[in-house]
Amino acid sequence: MALTGSIKEFGLADILQLIYFQKKTGILEVEGPVDIIKIYFHEGNIVAARSAKRPEENRIGNILIKKGILKEEELKDLLQRQTRSGIRLGSLLIQENLVAKEILVEILTHQITDQIVQMFTWKKGTYEFTPQGVPIDRNLGISLDTQHLLMEGLRIVDEWSIIEGTLTLDTVFEKVDKSVEAELSEEEEEALNLVDGENDVSTIIELSGKDDFSISKTLVSLLEKGLIAPIEEAKEVAEEPVKKRNLSIVMTYLIPLLIILGFIVSFAPVTIRNIPLVDRLEASNKLEFIRLSVEAYRIKTGYYPKNIPVDNAMDPWGNRYVYLLTGNGYRLFSAGPDGKPDTGDDIF
Repeated sequence: MALTGSIKEFGLADILQLIYFQKKTGILEVEGPVDIIKIYFHEGNIVAARSAKRPEENRIGNILIKKGILKEEELKDLLQRQTRSGIRLGSLLIQENLVAKEILVEILTHQITDQIVQMFTWKKGTYEFTPQGVPIDRNLGISLDTQHLLMEGLRIVDEWSIIEGTLTLDTVFEKVDKSVEAELSEEEEEALNLVDGENDVSTIIELSGKDDFSISKTLVSLLEKGLIAPIEEAKEVAEEPVKKRNLSIVMTYLIPLLIILGFIVSFAPVTIRNIPLVDRLEASNKLEFIRLSVEAYRIKTGYYPKNIPVDNAMDPWGNRYVYLLTGNGYRLFSAGPDGKPDTGDDIF
């Protein structure tokens, strides 16, 4: 049975956590204001992502051409062969020994991260997760830890909030054809050289080899100095109203509970509930789930929650997880089997 709903009712961070902790295999399709993105999961980990607006083949080919690794004629020939054979472009590139596997994996990993980050910025939209078989590409072997990618995505979104409204990963800049007297740093000159009226921000980031936030800040600086200007803004996709579904209100509250119940069932079968190692494993994994919920709350509101933002925050020994706000963050741990905080059996 497919899992469907609205982003407003059940956030993307929660959806990814649910898929990760229950080790689901299938496809998550998210339709937002500017794109439709499909994320492919194999046993809870992300193995691929597809954007309706920015096809993978175009992105890979464009980056390889810009890097001087591939020629336009070679790319055109490969795309024609791909259409006839149905083999993915990445696999063809490896089979023909045109590109090193490490380079392709790096490009695709960066692309997947970009798409996850883009989804976290959406305030509205719908999602649908369909359980089904999802094979892993044997040539590339990409399998990204969803939990790690989720934390990285939330971090990047937090940084991007500083320049929110100025540009997006899809923004395309062109150089302004006028004489502007301005002293440029080395980073600004490098970024300016990558602005050609075709590269969007995500491509410039990939070509530069630097992190998203630093390049984005550099582009904002060039924009403020009047050296570049945006020529393409993302057009919103007409959002179809979310169809009313039976028990939608119940599902809104049931899904978070299912995450916890599925989590407990997965790691603590009745036959081995009394094994201490299993209890400690359950406590450790539940802590990771709570940390993700806390960080998601901070990203959404700008501050840490006063209390743990999940229901039934009890450890395997029947005690509430300890959550304390500090001057620069928070402390989160289980008091362990003895139920006493700050003792030797605490679990962090």
